[in-house]
Amino acid sequence: MADTGSSSNDSTYAALTDETRIRILFALADQYADAWSAEWPSFSELREQVGVEDTSRFSYHLDELQDDFVRKVDGTYRPRVATLEIVSTIRARTYEDDTVTVDQQQTDYECPYCEETLVASYHHHQLYVGCPSHGAAIAYPTPPRALADRTLEDVIDLSFRKHACDVRLFRDNVCPHCWGTAGFSFPRDSVPDSYLLDDVAYATAKCDTCWVSYPIPIAHTVLGHPAVETLYSRHGLSPTDAQIGPHDLARISEVSLPDSKSPAAKVSIELHTDSLVLELDESCHIIDWQR
Repeated sequence: MADTGSSSNDSTYAALTDETRIRILFALADQYADAWSAEWPSFSELREQVGVEDTSRFSYHLDELQDDFVRKVDGTYRPRVATLEIVSTIRARTYEDDTVTVDQQQTDYECPYCEETLVASYHHHQLYVGCPSHGAAIAYPTPPRALADRTLEDVIDLSFRKHACDVRLFRDNVCPHCWGTAGFSFPRDSVPDSYLLDDVAYATAKCDTCWVSYPIPIAHTVLGHPAVETLYSRHGLSPTDAQIGPHDLARISEVSLPDSKSPAAKVSIELHTDSLVLELDESCHIIDWQR
């Protein structure tokens, strides 16, 4: 079992329990772009930006943030990566309650089984797209900020595009969430009953460090590959079309698992009059492809 370092984490998290300290993190994050070409703030400049008159009180709170969140370099103060991540997460409204909801709306996609129109909704910080009768096409973690100035249709499209980027990182053995070591493995014996594509071959996307672990059609592990994107673009289709709808990779591809170790899998894509064959090793790395 991985060492979570609970005692050290407890003291680190405790440093974030004061509003003044959070304001310090926000002030440093807001200066990130300008400070590299100008200067990071000194103690007095940062205190003025945060709006604390009592020097001793401000010094105490700033000391509590060093060294986990703030670095002091040549008399100036700089945010660590943890600071930038925390500020981004707060501004994404990830820590807010479940007040942001979007009731079910019809999409432009149909269920591959019953041809019923798929519906989308947003609640509990999750984007859902699926068939009322047959289950989910996706259930994607999405912070409320994503819907602040976008329609639900926009968020659906962005979620699929982001997932294609995530898949590329998994193929490079990088977790898109924590930067830990991650990757694909197959075959996967079972998938949740709620998944629409329960009649296709699945792999598992998994990070060795964090919470990420989910089933993914083996055909989807080639998402984001230049040859695949070029094929879809040639027919006026997007990364979203490669994951849902009539041109979903899992629906238009044939996946074979040869007895030999190389290749471990072969994904044959037929899109209109074009075809593309990709050969994968046991970790879903693409070792060869041809039109």
